[in-house]
Amino acid sequence: MSNRHLMGRRQFLVLSSTCAVAAATVGPKLFGGEAATPNRLAVGFMSLEDRAAVADAASIASGDGAFIGRGARVTVSGASGASADPRARRAVELIAHFSYFDGAERRVAPFRAWGCNRVTGCQGSPVGFTVPVDDVQKIVFTVGVERGTPEGMASRRDALFMEATERTALPFVLSVQNDGAYKLARGYYVVVPMFEGDSDPRWSAWTVRTVDGRFALVDADGNVASFEHFVLRIDYATL
Repeated sequence: MSNRHLMGRRQFLVLSSTCAVAAATVGPKLFGGEAATPNRLAVGFMSLEDRAAVADAASIASGDGAFIGRGARVTVSGASGASADPRARRAVELIAHFSYFDGAERRVAPFRAWGCNRVTGCQGSPVGFTVPVDDVQKIVFTVGVERGTPEGMASRRDALFMEATERTALPFVLSVQNDGAYKLARGYYVVVPMFEGDSDPRWSAWTVRTVDGRFALVDADGNVASFEHFVLRIDYATL
């Protein structure tokens, strides 16, 4: 029997409180280990023009300056390749950060473009929105990823023995400039939340198609990739 079962209630509550404070200070590595925490994104890209196989988005040679003055039209259609059990999913939201001026001060307004509930599921209608590119010459997203047992999935008693929920926001930036971010181009960006130790997808084995109303990675036989991913379609807002 574990030490947890041998503790008195008061001792266990004190220890739990101490661990919770430590988790907030140290971060998600404390519980479950780094190997189980989504901590980066793998990003693939397929051009709108040639629609060839997907490639690593880092291979885009340069940003497209034609987005300046036109803006970018972003379409998100939800996750593909995810487990049928919502609790096993990794991505929980996509937030676009709009930059604007309030008088002389620059501010950022978050827009929740897509969200997933790990209790009830997360599919819905595709969402399209326009992001201005003129001022900062980039589009800034954060992808919310989550692991552990979702709230509401267990009784209060069972929750004491279940994996704590951990949430992380991972940045995803598309830029016209050569500033270290992914380059902004017309095409499909495939975003895959990765655990430590995961291998990046072999991008050349996949292409992007619409399956059941959602963009998805498919192989030469039309099979959807079995790993969780979502796709952003990005084009000029005005031609």
